Amino acid sequence: MESFVIPNPRRVAVIESEADIARSPEDVFDYCSDPTNEPQWNVKMKDVQKLTEGPFGIGARYRMKFVSGPTVMSECVRLERPNVWEMLGGSRVMRSGWRGRVLPSPAGAHLVLRMELELRGLLAHATPLLRRRMRPELERDIATIKATLQGAERPPERPRGAEAG
Repeated sequence: MESFVIPNPRRVAVIESEADIARSPEDVFDYCSDPTNEPQWNVKMKDVQKLTEGPFGIGARYRMKFVSGPTVMSECVRLERPNVWEMLGGSRVMRSGWRGRVLPSPAGAHLVLRMELELRGLLAHATPLLRRRMRPELERDIATIKATLQGAERPPERPRGAEAG
């Protein structure tokens, strides 16, 4: 089992999704690791604002606003181009960890996204529900990334409540 992005996790929902993408590992890494691209593939993300100067790298900080929920402050804590990046963040209701891994594959690149969410306070009891809710969202996001990078249009929205197949 891989180590956690979140230090000293307690009750954490871990969600992973992966896909083979017909693009170079460098192209996939550059697109996916840049947090300012996330609103293009995450329909729940309203806005990302870079708070630090310079290019994306270790120590870069971002303010991320979502359609629902509080604003999340996030920081790059690991960057090994073109293979892996990690973000660590939090809000008043949760801590979050995000790892992207890109490996060469016969198709071009194999992308693995891992999300770790640790709810705070009484919300911690909802962790199993959060895991079930977030899994299809991450699968939709990775399908959008694949379609975007391979030049296709965005995949259709899955009807609310529909399970990933």
